Amino acid sequence: MSETITPANLIFTVLHLLLDDVDTDELLEHAGIPVQRVLEPEGSLTIPEVVRISQCAQALTGDPALGLHLGQELGTEMLDVVGMMMSTAPDARAAVHSALQYSPLLSTLGHAELEEEGDEARIVLHLLPEVEPIGLYCAELVWATVWSAMRRLVRGEVVPRRLTFAWPAPPWQDEYRQVFGEETEIVFAAPRTTLAVDRRDLDLPMARHTPGLYQRLQEQAARRLASRAPAETASASATVRRLIEDHLGERLLDLTVIAQHMGISPRTLQRRLKEEGTTFQALYDACRQQVARTELLEHDTDMATIAAMLGYSEPANFYRAFRDWFGLSPSEFRKQHRGAGGFAPDGQAAVGDA
Repeated sequence: MSETITPANLIFTVLHLLLDDVDTDELLEHAGIPVQRVLEPEGSLTIPEVVRISQCAQALTGDPALGLHLGQELGTEMLDVVGMMMSTAPDARAAVHSALQYSPLLSTLGHAELEEEGDEARIVLHLLPEVEPIGLYCAELVWATVWSAMRRLVRGEVVPRRLTFAWPAPPWQDEYRQVFGEETEIVFAAPRTTLAVDRRDLDLPMARHTPGLYQRLQEQAARRLASRAPAETASASATVRRLIEDHLGERLLDLTVIAQHMGISPRTLQRRLKEEGTTFQALYDACRQQVARTELLEHDTDMATIAAMLGYSEPANFYRAFRDWFGLSPSEFRKQHRGAGGFAPDGQAAVGDA
């Protein structure tokens, strides 16, 4: 059974309405996804399919900043019950909470959380490791969509204080100013991907607040989310990801060990992962990459310790794997992102510095 990631009809609607210069049938053909799949009411796309269709959309449009541009045009009315709930919420805080709580109805490519500290509120975006090939695209799409929704639906002026991205500055970084405004600080190569606003802005009322409708939409969203829970529980790749995270660092962690934890045979696990478009090694590598990146950018952990954390018997094996993943040695990666133009513990590099 394939892991449900994104409703296929949502993808089709967005592409059909927003990509005027691209034939959606051609796009789906390039991505290897049958047109009928996205027309099915309950159809869904897996992570590899979402990655392929996003990469093909960027290639066919010739727009590397496609995430930013889609987010600018994506109205909450295109986000089904979640978007309608945001629009009819009493205030910006309730709208954000609704979006975060019911985001699995739109996609499970990751999750987000709201942090409130002092006079600042931050939405923190966490993408799954398997989404890394389109990570920046996803972050651009999410932040541009959130910002566009706040600008259109909140009564009062909201200006993002700061946007941070866990990726190096792209060649099109100047476009961020056009989307988010000159007053917003833009940070690249940061430890986390966040959107920060003045905490008081969350108390601003929503222009389309409708109490009765908002409550009914909440009830509808809750029923939909509850009905999806069994399918998500049955996902082999989600279970494997969790078990790898729980046992990362163990020297003998492999497909057989994970299969034992799940109470199935290695052959059965291998088959289920293949049906979901992935492999044990891909999931294992993705988890290792995420931990390695975090330790190098956010902490001063030495290389031998990171190697041990990832389950490598020798640091040299970690060095070779890291270079295969990122094209740099771990020390080069740390220096590049924590030196000039990258992440520094006492403040991240903003646009123009990266």
